[in-house]
Amino acid sequence: MGIITRPAGNGYYLSILPVLCHSVNVWGRDKLPVDLAYKRSTILCFGLFLQSLATFLSLRGRTSARSATKLLYLTCTAASTAFLFWVCLKDNVAIGLASATAGIVLYDLVYFRILRRMPKCFTLGEASIICQGFVVFLYNAFLKVPRLLLDGKAPPMVNQLALIMQIIVLGACVVITLCHFVKLLRKTFLFWLLAIAVMGSATLFPIFGQPALIVVVQFILHEPKRMQIVSLYLTMLLLTSIFVVWQIRKSSRLWYQCTILYVGSGFMLALLLLLETCRLVKLAPIYGTLDRAVACFIDEKDAGAVALTPIYLLVGCSMPLWIHPVPCDLTDSAGLDLLKLMAGVLSVGIGDTMASVCGFYLGRHRWPGSVKSVEGTLGCMLGQVATIYALFHFRYVQLNTLKAATAGVAIIVNSLIEARTDQVDNLVIPFVTYIILGTA
Repeated sequence: MGIITRPAGNGYYLSILPVLCHSVNVWGRDKLPVDLAYKRSTILCFGLFLQSLATFLSLRGRTSARSATKLLYLTCTAASTAFLFWVCLKDNVAIGLASATAGIVLYDLVYFRILRRMPKCFTLGEASIICQGFVVFLYNAFLKVPRLLLDGKAPPMVNQLALIMQIIVLGACVVITLCHFVKLLRKTFLFWLLAIAVMGSATLFPIFGQPALIVVVQFILHEPKRMQIVSLYLTMLLLTSIFVVWQIRKSSRLWYQCTILYVGSGFMLALLLLLETCRLVKLAPIYGTLDRAVACFIDEKDAGAVALTPIYLLVGCSMPLWIHPVPCDLTDSAGLDLLKLMAGVLSVGIGDTMASVCGFYLGRHRWPGSVKSVEGTLGCMLGQVATIYALFHFRYVQLNTLKAATAGVAIIVNSLIEARTDQVDNLVIPFVTYIILGTA
């Protein structure tokens, strides 16, 4: 098949994580307001999980029978997903079958393409979770973007900003896709021309009579508090950039405006994808700087040509915001769901960081068959416990016995996974933490 996976376990279990995240949102105890598009995405996500299982089985089969088996599995998976569309949502059979088939076929094409074109970058499970996220994002955008644009009535501002975020990320995907298939566009001048044209069109895309950029600027300038928060983010970005430059030379709160963080994380994802594409095509004049910066921060799990660690870190911290059906309530805060929305920051930003620090300075006892230390795992747990206690003490989150016990289970499980897994922990533990917290 020409597939070379990252040197680690297959990570088959990762394929079920996206559908579990969607399921705790739809059928969880919180009774979240879930729209029809989100329910459709959940059913498609289940279909993609079934297709992942079918793909894993076909890869383990005889080479001569793979094509026929793959077609059989794809047909059964599409039919099962269409049946769920019909039973659960009373969908027209033809529409349900078309949605299921399109999503599953696209998943299958993207899955094998990235495994072949990006050797040693993913395990089978990691590729599955990435491709599921990509297909569900496109499907959700397909359901929401045309409907919002064709509706003459402007939706709430949070929906407009979410629409802008989707358009920006779609623009980045268009640039990357064109560069992948048309090698001529990898030339410096043509790449800059393409990037400016596509991303310029995305930022100037008309959103209910106004360019997207103007909508974002007006939203920021509407309240002084938003301006202060954006200024703080820009200051942190500047300080981080200065640190990166210093590191290169040396080495030759989900705050009050939830919407800003939600949209900003999408913009940063598009930016990171474009910057990594620039590095891969060796785009002048920024290639050298990007390559040196990436070399300082990649780890042993970046075995392929693509540096995924920075992207995984952003995705891991932001995933709960993206996958939650209503991350920002009418008060533009995280409401009572703050703890679940912090699953990524809690497990990766706090837990994984504390594990690294404690393991480096205090680590004496290693887990069997691992370079991770027991002291690092304890630091991971204690850091998360202290963070949740501080949030509870200052009344940012509300805890009862069930929620506190569930948070404790989530901390123990994600800490043990961080210590023992050979998959990318920045990608795995936020999903696991979100699922466990979503059951309370």
